[in-house]
Amino acid sequence: MTPISWCYIALGVALLCACFLGGNVAGVRLQPEDAWFPGLLVVGAIGTIFRRPWGRWLSYFFSILMLPGVPIGTIIGGLMIYLLTIYRDQFRWSSRASSA
Repeated sequence: MTPISWCYIALGVALLCACFLGGNVAGVRLQPEDAWFPGLLVVGAIGTIFRRPWGRWLSYFFSILMLPGVPIGTIIGGLMIYLLTIYRDQFRWSSRASSA
């Protein structure tokens, strides 16, 4: 799960750079005001690395958005959804509070 989160961070940072540099992605010219979406991707991936419940839900959201991106998006998004589901116990607030 952590390696995929790092892929999400790399994608988010690349899209942030494209927003601030006025790059084109899939024929769409990005503007600095479009940076909130890739910024949220980076924040969600960091939350997933630190096993925060909100990071898990943000990663679910972005994984679902990646599924139509055949073949790479489908593989990465599907694998992330699978891993977030089978390791959901690592994201519980109560387990962190009792271990501290």
